[in-house]
Amino acid sequence: MNTKTVDALILIPLIPVLPVLATWWLPWERWLGGKIPKYILGPYILYGSFAAWHFRLDWWSVALGVVWGASVSVMAIIDATRKS
Repeated sequence: MNTKTVDALILIPLIPVLPVLATWWLPWERWLGGKIPKYILGPYILYGSFAAWHFRLDWWSVALGVVWGASVSVMAIIDATRKS
């Protein structure tokens, strides 16, 4: 299978999350959700759903990523407006 340059460019930003996804069930991985700021996590999840759509994953995984990423992004916006 030939990897296209565009495919590689889409996949490269997702490499840091692969170990977390592989070990999500371990007890020391639970702190990651609370330490990553929502204004970074929301767009990253949306980007992951875009990558899932690009690589033609199931529609429900793309939809789940969009809903989850949009929800975290909205929570980040609400937190930012409350602080200012």
